[in-house]
Amino acid sequence: MTPKQILTLVPPNPQVRMLLGEGRRGEGLLRWSSFLLRQPTEEGLLLYNTLTLRLIHLPRELVPALEAPEGELRDWLRRKWFLVPVELDEHAVALELREILRAMEPPAEGIEKYTVLTTTACNARCFYCFEHGWEPRTMSPETADKAADYMLTHSRGIPFRIDWFGGEPLVNLRAIDRICQRLSDAGADFISHIVTNAYLFDPDVIARAASLWRLRMADVTLDGVGETYDRIKRYKTGGEGAFARVTENLRALAAAGVLVNIRMNFDLHNLEEIYRLADWLIGNLAGTPRITAYPIPLNEDPDDPSAWRSPELRARLNTVELELRDRLEAAGLRRTLPLPREPETHMCMADSGRMITILPEGQIGLCENYDHSGFIGSLDSPELDREAMEAARALRPEIPACADCPLYPGCIRLKLCPSQICHPQRRQIKEELRKRSMLTEWKLYQQRRKQG
Repeated sequence: MTPKQILTLVPPNPQVRMLLGEGRRGEGLLRWSSFLLRQPTEEGLLLYNTLTLRLIHLPRELVPALEAPEGELRDWLRRKWFLVPVELDEHAVALELREILRAMEPPAEGIEKYTVLTTTACNARCFYCFEHGWEPRTMSPETADKAADYMLTHSRGIPFRIDWFGGEPLVNLRAIDRICQRLSDAGADFISHIVTNAYLFDPDVIARAASLWRLRMADVTLDGVGETYDRIKRYKTGGEGAFARVTENLRALAAAGVLVNIRMNFDLHNLEEIYRLADWLIGNLAGTPRITAYPIPLNEDPDDPSAWRSPELRARLNTVELELRDRLEAAGLRRTLPLPREPETHMCMADSGRMITILPEGQIGLCENYDHSGFIGSLDSPELDREAMEAARALRPEIPACADCPLYPGCIRLKLCPSQICHPQRRQIKEELRKRSMLTEWKLYQQRRKQG
């Protein structure tokens, strides 16, 4: 019997509940699950299990009983996996559960998402670009036709999504137009997203994006305001006034029905400027339908440990990110997402089995951040390298930080992925963001209760 005072705000995932069953009995000694997050509220305490995905709320008067739960409360917490036997290897349980869930996934009917690099060239020259030094390669009309035909064949009639990527994908507008026209003529059911600096949009291109490309979202990076933005981007054409041009394009995209998601990159070089950008966005774009923004620190180079940030700097950047998120959320430009309802079984497109990348010269890969190798096929070959695809699913070994990390069930670290630097500050920000999602669920529950 459930203690009457406990509210279940998010029930466990049904598949997980079926596979795990009730919590283990063990030999009598119990401990709190390693996969537990706690978040106080004014009315009590939220408890979230990242393995089962169950979120509960305990009223304030019941919280002291958690120090040494007994009787009905102790047994309920055990059966719901909040308390586990001392000897239980929870990591083994989480890994086995993930593998079973993967095995239960229905076979892919077809490819569901294609990330298409129309070009590796760019009209901007950001100093931090991970593609710095790459030889520009641009997709030809013939390769664009092959890409469209490949999608028609390998999507097998199911709806699919195209993510336009680069370089700057708008540098090669002809390829986007050509692919979308060929798909539309064939009656394909598709939508598209784009990662772009948005400088090359104009009214005609925006109209084509909304109709021919079926563009639903544009992910656009802003690093600062006015001259600072212009200086960081260093556009090859256009000179001054780039910030004004880009932000007007963002408004026009949103007015055309495209969701605009502004990525606010920051690091030591623009800490003061990123606050100015937040103020500008709040003052000029807050309340504009279909425009959102999110702050994120620039990635550290995984191949150069000597350039990694100090723990103190990482902690400082965490603080900046959270402060900016608070400002944006208060202005309606950002919202904290609710908790996930499905367990993580894949890290990204590389181990999904349902997503591929098409490169400008027709090679097929598994990751948009490709390094000129690791291809699994080409547009000229009907078969993909299944052995390479399976190798991409291999996991990295556990590290000491995994031992007591509550996010372990949803943290998938791939052996072939270089961009996975784990450190205490990264874990702290992820835990904090998950706790904010817990509070979002609590607020949503309170709203529903008020509404009756």
